[in-house]
Amino acid sequence: MENNEEFYIGELARTQSEIKHFIAEQGSLQRINDIFLIIKAALPLISNKTDQNIILGIGVPVSTSIEKMKELSSKLKGEFEIKIKNEATKEIIQVKKNIKKVFVMPESYGSYYKIVSNFNDNTAIDAVVISLDIITEILTIYDGRLIRNASRNLTGASLSTLANKIAGALQKQTNSIIHPNTILKNIRNNENLVSIAGKPFDITKVKEHYVRQIAAEIVENLVELLTTLPLEARIQYYIITGEALELFWNEIEMIIYEKRLIDDLDFDRIIKAKDPAFSNAIGFELLSKKKIGD
Repeated sequence: MENNEEFYIGELARTQSEIKHFIAEQGSLQRINDIFLIIKAALPLISNKTDQNIILGIGVPVSTSIEKMKELSSKLKGEFEIKIKNEATKEIIQVKKNIKKVFVMPESYGSYYKIVSNFNDNTAIDAVVISLDIITEILTIYDGRLIRNASRNLTGASLSTLANKIAGALQKQTNSIIHPNTILKNIRNNENLVSIAGKPFDITKVKEHYVRQIAAEIVENLVELLTTLPLEARIQYYIITGEALELFWNEIEMIIYEKRLIDDLDFDRIIKAKDPAFSNAIGFELLSKKKIGD
């Protein structure tokens, strides 16, 4: 609730808002004000204490320019009155937060930092992170640096793409208009039966077909990005994370082997992130805590 207006956030925005604002378009951060609204909505749920100092660690799409990242970091700092309402219970929480510091990095860096933090020597490693979410992200860390020209967001090979393709196939099969958001929950929960106009439809085969297709496109992009690295570069680890990990994991791993990006015996070079839906966020929490210590 802000300036005498109410904004739906999350699932309510998908299902009940007539006007929708997407914070990322074509894999790039566009609407900083909308990002701020989402953060404000989350902070009182994390802690309802008032006059609290906050340090934020935020992940944004890797396609976002450094200038936009700096703008976001600058805009978020300061003292803010925050008021939110639970639409179901009508409960209102009003707090004041003081955002002291903001660290902004590409979102997949969270999983990279989380994995590196688990290594004994805690040193930088050469790695690629494939984050499988509404937008897929490929992030490359080489020689201790984030390599932007070897990283990208894939808007055409992602969980969103899978929902669009399955919805299109169902539309032809049922002759009904099907919005991808109506089946996205089923896909996220790995449910193969969806209800269309009160009738059940099995999406197992069509889902498997498009998962293979999208996984192949993701790895093709990965191979292309790796050609931009120096000839002597050798990626030590391929880290796979994101909420759609279970959907795409097997196919991506198989194609990585087929493309000979790793040897047959180097199974441990592909790392499947634990708690993949929150792995990026957990990494940013660890990073923020380290910055506090510094």
